Amino acid sequence: MYSGIALYGTEQVSPATALALGIMLFKHAALDVTSCGWNQDLQQGDHPGDHDLIEATLDELQEKVASQQVSAFRLYSEKPGALPWYASFGVSTAGFGQFHHIDMQLPAHGDRAALLRMMACEMHFDYGIAYHCDTISKAYYYAAGENLVSVFGCENPGLFKRETPGRFCGAERYRRSMLRMVYPVNVVNRHHLAQPVMGMPLQTWIATTGAGDIEQLQDDLWLWTVSDARIAEVNQTLGEAGLLIAWKGENATKKRKHLP
Repeated sequence: MYSGIALYGTEQVSPATALALGIMLFKHAALDVTSCGWNQDLQQGDHPGDHDLIEATLDELQEKVASQQVSAFRLYSEKPGALPWYASFGVSTAGFGQFHHIDMQLPAHGDRAALLRMMACEMHFDYGIAYHCDTISKAYYYAAGENLVSVFGCENPGLFKRETPGRFCGAERYRRSMLRMVYPVNVVNRHHLAQPVMGMPLQTWIATTGAGDIEQLQDDLWLWTVSDARIAEVNQTLGEAGLLIAWKGENATKKRKHLP
């Protein structure tokens, strides 16, 4: 099992801050940065936008970031037999068909909330999630909504991707008025907590029903943790209330009857 973390609304995070954070998170998880990579445009590619992955050492990446030559990159921790890698930390921007977000994947980590607390202490972002996948590749693709990977049976993975900016021109409602889904660990802002659920603000509903624990991290960010035993129930309630982007509900899984 692997843990995945994704942060959205990271435009204001400088590459230098993100790189320092990635290195710190690897150390916290007792991981070594064995290699790094970033995308680079091909000057003589066959098509506009063609690019190649540049593999380098951590020292080389630090030099590129310090000289403002690289703003999007990935750190890798590699071990024999671990494919495609053992752990990674990535910073994406609006280039190369991507959108602003930060993600991390690593073998199942016991305290994902601690990692998100560390991230929130070092920088500001609008929304964050932590989740589990059975392979590290799925954890990687899920962060950006790629390859139709889902972590819940009641989830339509394609719906989140349509919300992202860039080539999809999505509305990014997950940054303010909606959540992607509800996960065991969530970082939400005051706009999320003000959304109505059963006639009351989400924050009040959480406190009233005992649907997890809320902890303020900074002026406009809260950590919301939900027990595994209540995840399905909370997702159903918020999905039916219209607060979840990727919610598909039970009816969507039923086969439609065809006319004779």
